[in-house]
Amino acid sequence: MNMSRLKRIFVGLIIGLVLAAGLSAAPSATGSITLSGTQGNILSITAVTAGAATTLALTTAVSNLVIGTVTELSNDTAGYKVTISSANALAKLSNTASLTSTTTPDFLPYTIEYGGTAVTFASGVGPVITSASTKTPLAGIVRNITVSFDGTAANLSSGFYSDTLTFTIIAN
Repeated sequence: MNMSRLKRIFVGLIIGLVLAAGLSAAPSATGSITLSGTQGNILSITAVTAGAATTLALTTAVSNLVIGTVTELSNDTAGYKVTISSANALAKLSNTASLTSTTTPDFLPYTIEYGGTAVTFASGVGPVITSASTKTPLAGIVRNITVSFDGTAANLSSGFYSDTLTFTIIAN
């Protein structure tokens, strides 16, 4: 065999392989889907009054009676704060919360605990009673509110006595 014929066979073989490779590769295209979403800010507080809160025996001594629960809920990774205020302490600019009569000047001072921690008011405005540096669990955090008072020596006039506690949640 001569060299030129061998070269032609070799070149033909190479061309055949290239063509065969090109024919066997099917054309292709790609596409993609991007998934995305946005979670809004969740900042919620729910106060539930216990039945005992509306039937207080004002002539007795009461210690740490559960009057309700508060559920704190936040998805803010920077955390949140909860504050409390007493309507009567605010009205009197007092450091003491009180059950106040709607018809007489009588009142019965009381103390509260939030989640087991005593609350001290300053001119009616309560302190930050929760200061969290992260978000809550999915179900939130439930805290008991308890009241204590001594009505045994109060000598209250007959009538209706009440106060309103307000809880506020604030993002950090």
